[in-house]
Amino acid sequence: MYSPSELMELTRQLLSVKVPGAAVEVGCHQGWTTCFLVEALMEQGLEREYVCIDTFTGFTPEDTAVEYKYRGKAVGTYDDDFVITDPQWLKASVKRLGYSNVSVYAADATTFDYQALGKIAFALVDLDLYRPVKESLKRIITQMARGGVIVVDDCHDAQNPRWDGAYQAFMEFCKERNITPEIVRGKLGIIRT
Repeated sequence: MYSPSELMELTRQLLSVKVPGAAVEVGCHQGWTTCFLVEALMEQGLEREYVCIDTFTGFTPEDTAVEYKYRGKAVGTYDDDFVITDPQWLKASVKRLGYSNVSVYAADATTFDYQALGKIAFALVDLDLYRPVKESLKRIITQMARGGVIVVDDCHDAQNPRWDGAYQAFMEFCKERNITPEIVRGKLGIIRT
């Protein structure tokens, strides 16, 4: 869940992007943030394809294995997270609200073919754990339009140790790419392309 100030920041980042390309939300769960951000685009009269990517089955065994084996999290910690969801629910919400610019993909963010989307202008990476954040950033960055923005959720090192993998992945990615890390609202990591 995002706080109101975090939602306002996400909206500000999304609306600040002036270059062509899709908006991509990786890790959309039930689509509450999706609907909020798509509504913000519509309110401003902006036409931008909005793409949602999620496993819709919770974390993959590969992602949790890294947390358990290498990051010291207790086995089973993430087994029940985000499993009560269905891509059809999000598709139904999108249809009911009249959004014609939203696509929903049930897929693993670490293997998704981002090239198929063309240029990406805005990406929200909300994957919580180390491996999916790190791997998706590697794949997304190659498709980012110059002047685009990537926002990574949960980029705080001490606020919630359960989700500290996102922070570690963000910081490592920035260091590897010689990007100065920017964190706003205490947890939103920003990469400008």
